[in-house]
This record gives sequence, structure tokens and C-alpha cells, in this order.
Amino acid sequence: MLKKSKSVLVVGFNTRPLVYSLYKAGYEVYAVDFFGDLDLYPCVKKSIIITKELGSSYDLIKDYYHEYLVKFTIDMLKKYPEIDYLLIGSGLDDAFEDREVILENINNIGSNITDVNNNVSTIKLARDIDNIYRLLTSKGYSVPRTISYQEYKKFKEIFQFPFILKKKTGSGGINVIKIEDENQLYFNIKMQKNKGFIPSDWLIQEYIDGLAVSCTTISNGRECEIISINRQIIGLNFLNPPKEFMYCGNVVPANLFKNDEKLISKISKTLVNELALKGINGFDFVLKNHYPYLMEINPRIPGSIRASETALDLNLLDLHIKSFNASKWEYIKNIIKTIKPKYFATKLIFFAPKEIDLIKIKEINNLEHIHDKTEPLELIGKGEPVCTILFKEKTFSDSYFGALKIADRIKEIIKRENKE
Repeated sequence: MLKKSKSVLVVGFNTRPLVYSLYKAGYEVYAVDFFGDLDLYPCVKKSIIITKELGSSYDLIKDYYHEYLVKFTIDMLKKYPEIDYLLIGSGLDDAFEDREVILENINNIGSNITDVNNNVSTIKLARDIDNIYRLLTSKGYSVPRTISYQEYKKFKEIFQFPFILKKKTGSGGINVIKIEDENQLYFNIKMQKNKGFIPSDWLIQEYIDGLAVSCTTISNGRECEIISINRQIIGLNFLNPPKEFMYCGNVVPANLFKNDEKLISKISKTLVNELALKGINGFDFVLKNHYPYLMEINPRIPGSIRASETALDLNLLDLHIKSFNASKWEYIKNIIKTIKPKYFATKLIFFAPKEIDLIKIKEINNLEHIHDKTEPLELIGKGEPVCTILFKEKTFSDSYFGALKIADRIKEIIKRENKE
């Protein structure tokens, strides 16, 4: 008798990388996803795509998608209560009440599903940057000078321009603004007031001018191993990001000095152990003068995961799920301790520089090294994500510039006039 494959429901803003990896590991995969990328469908048994369910575009519902993630997750759980695991990716990082609603519904349905995520109280602690900075300071680490926006008038003399205005919640660099002078500060505040500005939700932070890096860890709540240290690609104009600090990809491994990597690893492990994080988690830093300043914690599988898997030639999603089984930890630890990167892998997210028609979408999708392919059903609007490029090579430069060449080919397709 054949053994039934374990099943997993993956929920998130962009689940395709997670779904792909789990499918490759032999899981039966279900998904609740925002985009519904073309290359998602071959990897899932069933999916609910928010844009399709609502018959709406990315731009119209991008600010409210988390509400629909919750609704459709509950719908999926009710329909398939026999699913073995629940994995939540990006999209509900700060939606603590929404996560609790999902967990309450699991109990109400009577499902035996295993939650392979950090618990809500742990996520709250990890996302409370004031709490995290106090913790790091108490351990002797330096952190960026940070205050609530409400305190700015009181402490404005100690903040030199430029500094950062950022929202406490959110990820991907969407609500992060570099402020060059007083006029720009109040202009941006005025803009935010039109969207319902709440002063207590915003921070003023010292601007750290350095190299964006991240650290990916795996842990069981007591012990931690470093998976990879990654170069972050933030706001690269060549990729047309709509915001200055928008997350645009990674290069894995980061190719840093060994001492820099040791300190990044030490800080990340300290935080994992203090917070009792489980599974795979991500830590974002800015490295200035060989010192890593923590920017935020992502207590979930980070966006760099496919680049890490490609560089290591290892299925990390399978290890993430196994890390919630105490009997599997020694096996996981031994793998991570002994494995070394076999390649450099570059991930780039390409954003639309202008409206892109269906003919060009199809042509972009047919290029090699393209993932997260937009389904050619309607135009892609300016500033929307078009696809992800994932390119591996034996050296850092060959990987990075190889990915940029693919981006250049996409630009050529977009510029070219369609044939009649």
C-alpha cells in the first residue's frame, strides 16, 4: 500500500516559491495566494487566488489583501480539514488578530492540522522593534537611534538629516522614506494624513548608509543554525521599483568578510534564542564600517529562500516543516552544519517601467531563468511586479551580472514595438 503524501496549505502574498519547493519535496500542496502566478498552478492540488476571486487588480486591493487572505484561508480549511500542515508566508507579518482568527477557526473546525509557524505571541515580540532594540542594547550591541514620530519635536536636535521615516508595521521597504530636510518631512506627513496617518504607528530612525544584508536561520525554539548570509538588493533603479527602499532581491551567499559574517551570525542567533523562534526566519541588517545594524526581523520564511535553496542545492522548505518535529532536529542540524554553498544565486524582482501588454507578457514568460510568471490575462500596470529572475553561477559576479542581463532582455522586449 502506497504511503499517503503529507499535505500542506501555504498562505501568503506570493506563495509560488514556497509551493514550488514543497511540491519538489513530495508534499501535496494547497495555496491561498494573492497573484496566481502562471508557474504556481502545476505545483498545487487546489488554490484560491485573491485577485481572481474578487475580479480585481493588484493596484485596487494591494492595501487590503490580508483581510482576504484570512477569509479564503478559512474557506480552504473548511473544505479540506484533513490537510496536515499550515504554513503562512509573507502578508500577515503584523496581522496578529487575523492570525488568531485563523487558529480559532482551526479549533472550531476540529482539524488536526499542525501549525508550522511561530506562535502569535512570539511574532508580536519579534515585530516590536522598540523591544528588540532594548534587548540588543542590553546585550551590548549597537542599534540605530530610533524614536516614535510623536517624540520628534522633543528630540529633533539629536537627529541630523538625512534620517528615515518608517512605519512600524509592514515589510519589503514599502513604508520607508528617506527624509532630506524639514520640508520633505512635513510634505510626507501631509501625504500620509490623506491615507489616515496615525503618529504612533511611525518611527524616526537614524539613517545608516551601508550595505543591505540578511541572515537566514533555522531553529527549534532552543537551538539555532545559520542557513545563509545574503546580500540584499534594495531599490535598484535598473529594476524599476516604485519605492526607494523596495525589496528587489538577493545574492546568496553575500560574499562578505568572515568577521562580518561571524558578527551577523552571532546577533541573529542571540535573537533567535531570546525569542525562542522556530523554523526558518530572516533578519535584515545594514552593514556599515563592518558593523551590522539590525533593521527588522521577519519571523517567517524570508523572500530570499529560493536563492538560498539554489545556492546550497538543498530543499529548505522540507527542513522547515521537519524542524517542528523534535525528533528531526539532530538530522536537520547535521545537514546545515555540513553543507556548503555550491553556487552563487541571484534573485531579482523586475517591476514594470510602464504598462505592459499581453503579447509582451507572454514573451517575457518564455525567457529562461524567469519565475513568478504573470498570467497573461490583463495588462501589467506601471510599478507592478512582472516576474522574478533567478540565476546561478560559480562566482558572485557571474551570477549577479548574468541576472542583470536577463533583466536587460526584459527591458528590450518592453521597449520594442509589437509586430502587426
